[in-house]
Amino acid sequence: MNAITLITTLALLISFGSQSVCAQAALIRKPVVEILEYFAKKGGREGLKELQEAGGEKAVREIVERATKQGGDDLAQQVVTLTRQQGSRALEAVSADPAVMVKALKSVPENRLVNVVTEAARHPDLMAKLVRAHGDEVLLASSRHPGVGMQVIEEFGAGGLKAAKILDTDKMLVLGRTRGFRQLPEASQRTLTGLLDRNPREVVNALMIIGGGTAIVLTADTVKKIADMLIGTPDHPGPLIEPVVTYSWIIGGCLVAILLAYAGIKLWGVWHVTRKKV
Repeated sequence: MNAITLITTLALLISFGSQSVCAQAALIRKPVVEILEYFAKKGGREGLKELQEAGGEKAVREIVERATKQGGDDLAQQVVTLTRQQGSRALEAVSADPAVMVKALKSVPENRLVNVVTEAARHPDLMAKLVRAHGDEVLLASSRHPGVGMQVIEEFGAGGLKAAKILDTDKMLVLGRTRGFRQLPEASQRTLTGLLDRNPREVVNALMIIGGGTAIVLTADTVKKIADMLIGTPDHPGPLIEPVVTYSWIIGGCLVAILLAYAGIKLWGVWHVTRKKV
């Protein structure tokens, strides 16, 4: 198929799209045509291929309809603008929930937008779900770890989000290979989430020690082992407790030193006054 035939196909697609959309609602006709024209202007095989990757004219119409229902013509036009900036990936990224995703994408710095849109387009339904649950910060956090970030956040919730923000991808892969979190008793889930929120690096280190670098299926006993390693017991505090204990000794020592100094000054003053009187 040559370039002229491809352009003609796109032109017919635009015409068909206009008629079908117009029959449903006049509001969505303009943004649908604008998106289809964007692909047509890219020209030839590239434009048609990109449109097909986005699901074709039918997908464009459905996404614009969804956006129009959620936020009227203003939201639909924002979808058009985003598509012109980021291409078919933008359509896929916002497809599940245009209102949530368009708003969230506005918070992303321009230099990170390509990576974020690409990652969101991988699993648009899951990304929209995570953004609704945890907020806009999911976009940047998950895009730091393509292919594994969303998975970890979905599995471990707020603890997974904290991990995605600060861990490197190698350590995130350890969490990605860890299974069974949702099957744990609620108390064990809370314990592990709390540990992840406090120090995800140490949690990953503990998982690697316990599992020997292989995939781990979590159990209540495994979570207890991790907690013992990181928090320990009153007799054997773990690394998360030791700093607190150390700081307590330092603060206590400083207070004692201040009190002794104050007492020494008072005693010197009393001695000095007494000596003058004598």
